[in-house]
Amino acid sequence: MSYTISIVQYFELTTLKATATSPKSLSNLNKEFSSNLSSTNNVTIHRYQNFFVNEAKSFEGNTYNFAPFRSEGTVNNLGGDNSLFSVLFPFNEIVIKLVEEGNQNRLSRLKFTTQWLNSNYIPLSGKVYSEYYVGIGAAFSDTTVELRFRNAMDSVSSRFPVRSISRSLVGLLPLNSTISLQ
Repeated sequence: MSYTISIVQYFELTTLKATATSPKSLSNLNKEFSSNLSSTNNVTIHRYQNFFVNEAKSFEGNTYNFAPFRSEGTVNNLGGDNSLFSVLFPFNEIVIKLVEEGNQNRLSRLKFTTQWLNSNYIPLSGKVYSEYYVGIGAAFSDTTVELRFRNAMDSVSSRFPVRSISRSLVGLLPLNSTISLQ
């Protein structure tokens, strides 16, 4: 018995147009500004899916057109570290415009959703995984454009809640390097 596993990936990129008053990147902005980002007039939202060729698909009330892209890097990370993620597109004018519009992908945020499909290409209920990323740059080659992202939740940055090691957190301090947070 063999099974065919199919997935469709939904790419929702929100870009803030670079102006004289816009920030250089979204990486150090506070959560309030980032959540209000989509209510400004300088924002463009790009929605694409990479499975149904030459078809527009509806997902979560929005229309996603076909675009040939692939993802590379960590899609899910339990360690809480600042993992990197890339989306590769073929080199063309539309993708170049998308990158330039968001200040070389530094003024963009990405919601990347993966949905499992059955053998008839019908979505499986409960098999949807979404990740959120912030743009950190782009790279170009003769054949591809790579959009680079990092996790939207960055435990490495200084805005992550700081905790100091204390007896209330770890109990009696050990004599070796093994610490068990409680």
